[in-house]
Amino acid sequence: MTKSKQTKKPKPQEAGFEGARIYRTKVRITSSRSEARSVRSRPGTFEWRYGRKSADAALYHAGSHFAVLWERAGTADAKSPNLMGSNSTGWRGLPDARCDAMSEIGAAVVDLGKLVSSRLTDYCVHGLTAAEIARKYDQKERDMAPVLHQDLRACAIFFRYL
Repeated sequence: MTKSKQTKKPKPQEAGFEGARIYRTKVRITSSRSEARSVRSRPGTFEWRYGRKSADAALYHAGSHFAVLWERAGTADAKSPNLMGSNSTGWRGLPDARCDAMSEIGAAVVDLGKLVSSRLTDYCVHGLTAAEIARKYDQKERDMAPVLHQDLRACAIFFRYL
């Protein structure tokens, strides 16, 4: 059997990164200095669409800020840290940063609306693609990308990135 006819064995994928690709981007550190970094994301996700272009920097930063708030609030995922921690006594009240994040998320949900906030949570926090979000909300795949773009614009206006 010749080498051209042999089938290559697919490389095993790291768990949780099915279909993810690595791309290189420049990250601005100061006004005069930037650094090249490698980022891994799935095509069609928030990081893939907005993290690679510098033209949509305000939308990327707004979506990232939204995701960071969800992580700080500890409500982003089932794997988010709970208040019990390693000791059995647990917290006596909520940490200030978590309360601030929860109140900022609450203000964003009130201002943006529940549907916009849920789409942004799926897109920016949970890393779903536009096609997956379209299927979740029973919409056409072609229509979801412009809707998510407008949702991110509203998010950027709320967080004063635009």
